[in-house]
Amino acid sequence: MTFHRRLRRSTAALVVAATAAVVAVPIAAAADPGRYVQIGGALVAPENVSRYQQQLSESTSSGASVESGAGGSGIDWSDAGIGIAAGLGTGLFVAASAYVRRMRLTQA
Repeated sequence: MTFHRRLRRSTAALVVAATAAVVAVPIAAAADPGRYVQIGGALVAPENVSRYQQQLSESTSSGASVESGAGGSGIDWSDAGIGIAAGLGTGLFVAASAYVRRMRLTQA
């Protein structure tokens, strides 16, 4: 098998693996639907729904605005994107380095 064919197969395998990861992460995150309840744009644990609704009605009646903070169990997509970009960049760098090395060896 020539180097170019191996490079194409490796690149195809890398693309398939990255696509599978991109599809699998949201599916895995949605696999536990009973974990949180969304109320007014905020994710609240089911056991705290009554308390949250009471606090929401008190804060809106006093004129204060309600802001939802980021939960500790959610997916931070900016970090995930950085990780995927770093992984793909590393893979492309390794593939390009191997390609250049192979070209130099065959020309010599």
